[in-house]
Amino acid sequence: MDSEKRMGLPPIPANYRKLLTVAQMVALRSIEGYGWSLHFVRREGLAVPIPVIKGADGVALGMIDEDGNIKMNPEISIRD
Repeated sequence: MDSEKRMGLPPIPANYRKLLTVAQMVALRSIEGYGWSLHFVRREGLAVPIPVIKGADGVALGMIDEDGNIKMNPEISIRD
């Protein structure tokens, strides 16, 4: 049986703007105009939380590193 790793935490916390770096927020705002959206924030065990973004098609994924660089098709597994 798989255990829930989030331990009841929401995928997008209400205070996500305070968790992300300024560079991450700038990158997130710049891609929202192209239909991308914040899918969830990886934060467990990370010094700087990593926002995971989803494309307008609902399939494409990306990550924004702490410097605001966007990595498309990251090698992460997504739970349903």
